[in-house]
Amino acid sequence: MTWRRGPARLALATLALGLLTSRGVTTLDEAIQLDRALAWARGEASLTLDPGELWVPTRAVAGGLWYDAGEGLRSASPPGLSLLALPLIAPAQWLEDRPFGEVARGLSGGAPVDETLAPLRRDPRAGAFALIGPIAASLTVLFVVLAARARGLSAWAQRVTAAALAIGSPLLVYAGTVWTQTPLAALLAFALWQTCERERRPELGALAIGVALAAAFLVRTEALLLAVPFGYAAHRTEQRWRRGSSGALLSLMAPIALAVIGWVVLFGLPAAAGGWRPAHLLAGVSGVLLSPRAGLIVHAPWALLAAFAWRSLTRDAPPVRWPVFGVPLLCVAIYGGWFDWSASLAYGPRFLVPALPCLALGLAHVADRFERAAVVGVALGALLALPGALIVHGRVAESDAWLHPEPLLAWAAQPELDWAIVDSPVLSVALLLTGVAGLALSWPARGARAGGAGTRGSA
Repeated sequence: MTWRRGPARLALATLALGLLTSRGVTTLDEAIQLDRALAWARGEASLTLDPGELWVPTRAVAGGLWYDAGEGLRSASPPGLSLLALPLIAPAQWLEDRPFGEVARGLSGGAPVDETLAPLRRDPRAGAFALIGPIAASLTVLFVVLAARARGLSAWAQRVTAAALAIGSPLLVYAGTVWTQTPLAALLAFALWQTCERERRPELGALAIGVALAAAFLVRTEALLLAVPFGYAAHRTEQRWRRGSSGALLSLMAPIALAVIGWVVLFGLPAAAGGWRPAHLLAGVSGVLLSPRAGLIVHAPWALLAAFAWRSLTRDAPPVRWPVFGVPLLCVAIYGGWFDWSASLAYGPRFLVPALPCLALGLAHVADRFERAAVVGVALGALLALPGALIVHGRVAESDAWLHPEPLLAWAAQPELDWAIVDSPVLSVALLLTGVAGLALSWPARGARAGGAGTRGSA
């Protein structure tokens, strides 16, 4: 299977980077996710989407779950990440008999960080859960490179795209965490790859795309909106292939519809949430794009080049054009209107991480034309991603301020917060550079790039 060798090598290098920069379960949010996973697995949690309940629980229990007035256990996070995590948690659950709520109870009680995080490090379930981010980041790179290959793009375009995702974007920052954005990015990257494959071979079914998007909806409910451009792309591909048919669209919609129906049957309709408002859009849209704290173009400048792919995608791949541009635009509209557009405790544009696979495929389409700009964009992105990949994310207040110093000040708190894998930021930098060197081994020489552009799809 030589066709997989190049993409697999790049994905494994990304996995190494994610593991080397992982903090394990070192923040409250990650402990919340782990506790929710176990609650969902036992069938103990019901769902709410009310931000008021999320931020001001009345009777908090460990891990961010709480009891409502009817003594029911409530969670503001859907069960999708927990379902994805169960294969990792289940074997480790056999090694630890205590309910995880007892292990993590101090995290919600204001106890010193070193006292409450130490038990997490010894809990095998936490170690298993910490693998989600690195694995999801690695799969994201793999699927996007395979999508570029399916589009017949050059080896140089595939590799610069992998580098943009692996070392030059917020994906590197969050590969070491257990937030929902990395698995959502991986699921969207898979759907993007299957869309590209289907455009090349229209006889392929759209069911795989639908399953990925259904899983994405269960991880983050707003992903239901992100399914629209994929559905339109599937429909357009089939219209070009077999006029008058809508079988692909129905195949794609079926698993999504089942996920939505199952959601309503099991959890009922979501509680009314007031987190998104049009009044937030002016500050939010400009903030998620341009602010030094959370701006996508600031933290991943190569994303600007994706806009130049419109012409080539319009000419060569009209259906693929819709997810490549539709998903990023929807993400900007969704999260730009959110009350906490800057993602509070995040370094960089955490909310826009799911848009990175589509932007990276856009970059791949213009990498051969803007070779020098692509390299500079990836290099600048890597310099900006490095601090976020190495710091332990600390909690800061929700704010619409463009500038907020707390994420950067987390460097000063490193000795107190402790490290999951290494004890020194200097050693972390050395390990990270070692991982980057692994990517460099797959980087072709200039002459090979020129030859690769003529040999479509080689890697």
